[in-house]
Amino acid sequence: MEFGGIMKNKTYITGHKNPDTDSICSAIALAELKNKMGEDSEAIRLGNLNRETEFVLNYFKVNKPRLKTSIKPQIRDIDYDAAYCVNPNLSMASAMDLIQKNNINSLPVVDDDDNLIGIVSLSNIASSYMEIWDDSIIGRSNTSFENILDVLRGKILYLPEVPRKFSGKMAVKAIKNQDLIKEGDIVIVGDDVNDQESVIKKKVSLLILTISSKLDDNLIELAKENNVAVISTGLSTFMVARILPQAVPIGYVMTKDNLVVFHKDDLIDDVREIMAQSRFRSYPVLDNKNKVIGNISRYHLISNLKKKITLVDHNEKNQSIEDLDSAEIVQIVDHHRVANISTASPIYFRNEPVGSTATIISKMFFENGIKPSRQIAGLLCAAIISDTLLFRSPTSTETDKYVLNKMKKIAAIDVDSFAMEMFKAGTSLEGQKPEELLKSDVKNFSIEGVNVRVCQIFTMDLESTSTVEKDLKDTMENFLENSDTETFVLMITDIFKEVSEVIIVGNFKDAIAKKFESEIYNDKFISEGLLSRKKQLIPKISSAISEELS
Repeated sequence: MEFGGIMKNKTYITGHKNPDTDSICSAIALAELKNKMGEDSEAIRLGNLNRETEFVLNYFKVNKPRLKTSIKPQIRDIDYDAAYCVNPNLSMASAMDLIQKNNINSLPVVDDDDNLIGIVSLSNIASSYMEIWDDSIIGRSNTSFENILDVLRGKILYLPEVPRKFSGKMAVKAIKNQDLIKEGDIVIVGDDVNDQESVIKKKVSLLILTISSKLDDNLIELAKENNVAVISTGLSTFMVARILPQAVPIGYVMTKDNLVVFHKDDLIDDVREIMAQSRFRSYPVLDNKNKVIGNISRYHLISNLKKKITLVDHNEKNQSIEDLDSAEIVQIVDHHRVANISTASPIYFRNEPVGSTATIISKMFFENGIKPSRQIAGLLCAAIISDTLLFRSPTSTETDKYVLNKMKKIAAIDVDSFAMEMFKAGTSLEGQKPEELLKSDVKNFSIEGVNVRVCQIFTMDLESTSTVEKDLKDTMENFLENSDTETFVLMITDIFKEVSEVIIVGNFKDAIAKKFESEIYNDKFISEGLLSRKKQLIPKISSAISEELS
C-alpha cells in the first residue's frame, strides 16, 4: 500500500431507523444489485426487525443484515497491514529478518491456538543487543537446538536421541585450563583435535566446530559415548560467539504485559486517542474471537476517513443513523417526500412517486439487465405487498402492480396466499409489549419546528386491539414526558376493512382530527379509507400544525 488511511471501497446500504419490510428488503436487494455490478456493498440495519420482516427473511431463507449503531469509520473499513504472527520459539535473528523483509515494526507472538501472548518489536530486539547478557543466556532463555543450528547455518555431525539440556555457559576453547569447561556447557572449538577430545570428555551439551572443521570418526564415537551434540559451521570463532545469542527465542524478549491491541470494530476516533497516549509504532488487530488478523500503525490514520453510505426508503436526517454526518452519502433511493438531507457533493438521487422503494430497486435490476436471485425477487415482492397493503393503499400505482407481476414469476410465489401468511405473521399482537409495538414501525418528523412521532400498526381485526389500547396510550404519554416530542400519533390500520383508528397524545389533537372531518373522543378517532401514513396521514398532520401555529 502506497499511502496510509486508504478506505476499503465498500458502500453500506441502509434503510431508516425502526425499519419496516420495505426498508430492509430494499437495502438487501440493492446490495445484491451493486455487488453483481462489481461494486462492493453491504446491507445494514439501524434497528430491530418487526415480526413481518422476520417472517419474510425466514420464508426466503435470507440472513438479516448486520446491525450498526454508528457509521463512523472503524478499523475494518481501512486497509490495515497483514499480520505476520510468529511462535514464541522463533529466534531473534529470524524475527529481525522478517521485520526487515516486510518493512514492519513489530510481530504479534501467538500460542499454538493462535491466541496473542506478546509482541516482539524492533526496539525489543535492539535493546537485547545492547544489553550485556551473561554467558548462560542460552540455557536461561530455553533456546532450542534448532534455533542455534539455524542461526549458525550449521551442519549436524552428531545429535543424540536425547540431547543434554543447555544448562551451562557459552565458552570458547582457546586456553589449556580444563577447569573452565564444565558439563552442560556450549563450547566453541576450532580444528584442534586435542581441544575437541578434551571438550567432549567434559560431557558438554553442545560442541560447535568453526571454519567448517570436521570431527574424526573416533571422536564421533566419543561424542556418542558422552551424549554430546556436535555441529559444524563455516563461521569463524568470532562470528559464532557474536551471533550465537541471536538464537535466543523471542518469547524471552517480547513484551507480554500491558499490550495495546485493537479490534476490527473499534472506531477510528477511539484508536487515534489511544495511540496518542501510547508509544508503540504498530498495534495488533484482533477479530471477534481475539485472533490476530492484522497490524495497524499511525500512518493508517493520516487521512480524514469517511464511510460511504447509500440511503434507501428515507431521506430525512432524523430518520437515519445518529452520526450520519460522519459518513459520505453517495446515493439515495426513495419514494417519500424530499426532506432535510444535505450532501457535500452531487450524488445519485432517485425518487419516484410509487408505493414502495422495492419497486424502484426492481426497476434498477431491469434497467441494468440483471436478474435478481429467487430469494431477492421474493424479498422485493414482499416489500411491495407490504408497503402497498397488496394495492389497497392509495400510494399504490400501476408501476407497483407491473413490477410485482414480473418479480413474482422469478420468486415463484402465489401473491395472494403469500400476502395472507405475511400479514397474519406481521399483525399478530401475541406476546408483544406496548413498548415493542410502538417501536415496530415508527418515524419522527419535524413540522414547523414541532417534533412529531408517528407509529403505524397493522391488524387483520381492529377490534382485537381494544384490549391493549390503554397500555399503548399510557406508553405514548410516558414517551412524551421523557422526550422533546410534542405529539405522538398512533395509527392502527385494519388491512382488509380499509379503516384506521388514530390515537393521539400531546398537542394538536383536535386540529388533526378536524382534518379528517372527525372529532376526538378519548384521544382517538376512526377514519374510513385511511391506510397510508405517507400519503394520507402526514400531509394532514402537517397542514393541521401549520394552521394552528399561524
